[in-house]
Amino acid sequence: MFRYVVAAIQWLMLCSVSAGAMAMPGALDKASLLFRDWSVEAGLPQVSVTAIAQDEQGYIWLGTQSGLARFDGHKFTVFNTANTPQLQSNLITALYFDSEKRLWIGTVNGLSYYTSNEFTAVATSEIRPGSITSFAELADGRFFIGANQLYQWQQQQLVPVAEHNGPVFQLYPQQDTLWIGGQHGFASYQQQLYRWYPAPDATEELQVTELAVRGSTKLLGTSKGLYRWQQGRWQALELPGTAPYSRIELMYQDKQQQLWVSTLNGLYQVISGQAIQIQQPGNAEKPFRWIESMLQDQHNNIWLGSRTHGVIRLRNALTERYSTAAGLPDPYSWAVLPWDQHLMVGTSQGMALLRYGEFQPLLANQQLASPYVYSLLHQQDDLWVGTRAGLSLLDAETLAWQKNFPQTAHLLITTMTAEQQRVWVGSNGGLYFIEQGELSQQDITPPLTTLSIRALLADSLGRLWVGTESGLYLRDADQFEPVLDIPLSNKFISAIVEFPDGNMLIGSFDQGFILGKPGNWQHFSQQNGLPGNGVMHAALVNDKLVISNFEGFYRLDYPALQQGEVSELYMLVDDRQPEAATDSHRCCNGAGSNKGVVHQGRIWFPTLDGIIALRLDRLNSTAPVPVPVIESLTVANQQHSKNSVRLAPTQRDWHFRFSAPYYYQASSIDTRYQLEGYEQSWVDAGSRREAFYTNLPPGNYRFHVQVKVAGDYRWSDAATMDVHLQPYWHETLTARLLLAGLLLAIFWLVYRLRLTSLAHARKELSRQVTERTQELYQANQKLQQMSMQDALTELHNRHYLDVNIDAMLARAQRNEQPLTWILLDLDYFKRINDQFGHQLGDNVLKHFAAILQQHSRSNDHLIRWGGEEFLLILEQSGEVQHYIERLQQLVHSYPWQQQLGVPVSITCSIGATVQPPGWDWQYSLYLADAALYKIKNSGRADYMLLQPGPDAPANLAASDNRAELDELLARKWLIASRGQQLAEV
Repeated sequence: MFRYVVAAIQWLMLCSVSAGAMAMPGALDKASLLFRDWSVEAGLPQVSVTAIAQDEQGYIWLGTQSGLARFDGHKFTVFNTANTPQLQSNLITALYFDSEKRLWIGTVNGLSYYTSNEFTAVATSEIRPGSITSFAELADGRFFIGANQLYQWQQQQLVPVAEHNGPVFQLYPQQDTLWIGGQHGFASYQQQLYRWYPAPDATEELQVTELAVRGSTKLLGTSKGLYRWQQGRWQALELPGTAPYSRIELMYQDKQQQLWVSTLNGLYQVISGQAIQIQQPGNAEKPFRWIESMLQDQHNNIWLGSRTHGVIRLRNALTERYSTAAGLPDPYSWAVLPWDQHLMVGTSQGMALLRYGEFQPLLANQQLASPYVYSLLHQQDDLWVGTRAGLSLLDAETLAWQKNFPQTAHLLITTMTAEQQRVWVGSNGGLYFIEQGELSQQDITPPLTTLSIRALLADSLGRLWVGTESGLYLRDADQFEPVLDIPLSNKFISAIVEFPDGNMLIGSFDQGFILGKPGNWQHFSQQNGLPGNGVMHAALVNDKLVISNFEGFYRLDYPALQQGEVSELYMLVDDRQPEAATDSHRCCNGAGSNKGVVHQGRIWFPTLDGIIALRLDRLNSTAPVPVPVIESLTVANQQHSKNSVRLAPTQRDWHFRFSAPYYYQASSIDTRYQLEGYEQSWVDAGSRREAFYTNLPPGNYRFHVQVKVAGDYRWSDAATMDVHLQPYWHETLTARLLLAGLLLAIFWLVYRLRLTSLAHARKELSRQVTERTQELYQANQKLQQMSMQDALTELHNRHYLDVNIDAMLARAQRNEQPLTWILLDLDYFKRINDQFGHQLGDNVLKHFAAILQQHSRSNDHLIRWGGEEFLLILEQSGEVQHYIERLQQLVHSYPWQQQLGVPVSITCSIGATVQPPGWDWQYSLYLADAALYKIKNSGRADYMLLQPGPDAPANLAASDNRAELDELLARKWLIASRGQQLAEV
């Protein structure tokens, strides 16, 4: 009895100590402390984090030596001189949010501030490079900048404060008083009252780089150590584990008024005037050191920035961990079992008793069948211990070893349960029972004699439930039968629990669980919304069902579950994300009995690193809900960030970007959005943080975004942005009314036209026939025109003469004007083809045709007569001889060599006839050809023009006796002109 009284007193002492620990800042609660760190591999621009600040939306701003970074827990958005010219330098020295929500940014080359999504550079010609150290704002709104001297921001400019002459290393605001850390001392500045407090002469030159005021005491962090100033005296404070006069890198006062101090290798808190060293955060192999910036964020997480290790975030978890630091012999834990008011833990190195926060290994571990303790059972005066290599028995009162069962040495004992005077033992080699100290399988029928057993339960109705890796069995009336009428038949059964209301929960390794009673089961799995299908342990605490598995543990609303609904599901420990390695109390472990227990106001679970506990008064606790932020709406390469946006009619393709600043398992945040006015329901976006819309109609829209943490049933309040898309003129109501009226008028007109359409059908058909005939005529005309054109020279061909000769003769007779027939032949053209090829010959013909076209009138007819021979028909021609001479001269003087690229010279011979009105045109053409023949036979490069003589007959037809040219010249019916000579024959 005395032992229990002492234990109770010690338990009360433990509770009081725990209560005191919980009153301290969370970062000191080692049992629940978790962390996560980020460096350059995660997107931080550089490992030196010189300053930290948080804005109203929750973003963390980090100043580094390679730019400014805005962090939402998911990604870093970096601002530097390359993408933000308003930043004076990439080396950030100080950050500060003032009462107007401006972010002030001090750099080694000057000052900037950020507000309304815009950066602004401040003119700082008086500030010495590298001297901006700090900012401070007093209660009356005065804002100060510490640099090579003290400055005040007034009327959008820096104004030096003359009272303080010298560099400023730190500023600390206290209501209406500004405390100033300077060279070899510090100062106070209140309205116009300035006072200087010099350091003792005995101390070497020091810089007061950090300041904190606590009542009448001033704590001063300097380049020569930590000091306390009180009642006009400087007093050095020792920092344990740090060399005297070590430089103070940081002083920070959190929301609980706790003062943090850091040096190069140490982190401290000042409590009651004494500096207490704190274990360096981070991994033991890689402690987080050289801390020079700090922040307590909106959710009371502690952020520490290092000169060499990036940034780390510390937080208090709901759960507490007890592992090797508390004396556990081995971190691998497999079983938990209440023992009096204490807790028995089975590990890979035997058993240990957790008493008042410390573990005590048992002496009996030396005699256990195996040091690997997988299952435990307390039955009256006996403590049964199942190990990896057999079963052991201990005295439950003294915890002394009693005996081992050698016949189980080949078995892994996974689970045990008590039934009156019998102990049922499940192993990886079948089901056994112990009665009167004897191990037996009597009356146990196959396959239970060989199956791997994972769960046993003797329920309140005298039934024995057996969970195996191949399904569930039930003993009723001394007979074991497989339970086949359940969704988990033939599945790996990992947990069996009976609740006070008589309901049973049968959990599987990877298929969810069923709840209810035989013949009336409800099945729940990930398809119903569970975070995972595994069940290692289940416990009912009030109206909450707590389930653990390899990925953590979560709670459910039990009354809703009885109605078939998964409601208010909340992950108390979520190990599904990569960052869970350091940012979660990893849980849980094993499949079998003793994988969890409710004891002494806590629920306990074994893990691979000791045991974790959740206080039951925290069972309904929830983490803060992430707050969504709509970062921007991008339209036509323009970004809009205001809550209300008005867009032009052409801006119909939208790109929304949104986020949710959150720093615990940020990668597990789920998002959903809805464009009200376009979408009727929410769009689940998973972890995506953007939305696209194209070709939207005009109107008023409201974009909503909600977020939640995976494994949390609560969606956040919605962030919204109103967007008005203006319509085109034809999309306005007025235009639509006009259009409606126009449609009605058109309908009436169509109706009237329909009434008369039958009367006009024949006329319309006739018109269409006429149109088609005209089109056909035009097509024929085009074809005819194409048939009358030479393909090479684009001049007319012989067919053209056949078609148009009658019209030419009619015009000549009507105008009483003769026609002139001129035949031109290129001299020695065959030589060109033979010597230079037909391609050059074709080019000569085309150039010759171009000369004819350029020096002919619009009513002249140019015809390629054949080969290198051309026919010109002139109507109403006067100076024919002059025209022929000019044409020959043009051909002779044409730059053939330059145009054709070969040494050729081209001349032509011409025969021409001026046809009297009554003469046959074919005979006239014959005479022109005869004249050309004479020229070609008499030396070429000349012409002969035939004109009617004084004795020419009025009519000369083709049917007449055709005379040769010489005869006509002899009769003086024709007169021949050649070159410059006029000859009559």
